[in-house]
Amino acid sequence: MKKINNEATSQHINDVINYLETNTQFIFKFTEEKLELTQKEDMKKIVIDFEHIEKVLTRQDVDESKFLQVNFTNGTKILITKSLVGFKPNQLVGFDLTKIPRVVTTIDLQSVSKAIEDLFDSEDTYETQTEIEILKKVYQSILYGAENVGFKMQAEKTWLTSVVLNHSAVVA
Repeated sequence: MKKINNEATSQHINDVINYLETNTQFIFKFTEEKLELTQKEDMKKIVIDFEHIEKVLTRQDVDESKFLQVNFTNGTKILITKSLVGFKPNQLVGFDLTKIPRVVTTIDLQSVSKAIEDLFDSEDTYETQTEIEILKKVYQSILYGAENVGFKMQAEKTWLTSVVLNHSAVVA
């Protein structure tokens, strides 16, 4: 195992671990190199390589709850709150990101998938089809944003593929 000697990296590790130890909504384990963080709410896991952390900032939201902002050397960032990891949705061609929050979580995928499934059950109109297409873009934007920061999202990708194929079969 390679040792991390960088003093700033050691401080980043300490900041993140100390914050997580005050919370009960995560399961986490770490080595000198990586942190494996699992959200209890949906059991989604993210692996953070400590060497890729550029900066860790303690922040406060409008209701004065503290959270961590972790900036990575590749330009991505995550927010670690008391129960979830927030991240930026991915920009997609032809999709206006201003239609969704600037920070999303993996939990948001559950509500978007439910909305898509509800629309499949509703009357098949042009408006319904348009709404489904928009929601699929929202889902993809969140899904790819999650993958960009290190979440493993294979089940969600499989669901999306099945929805796209299913919907294509219905429309054809």
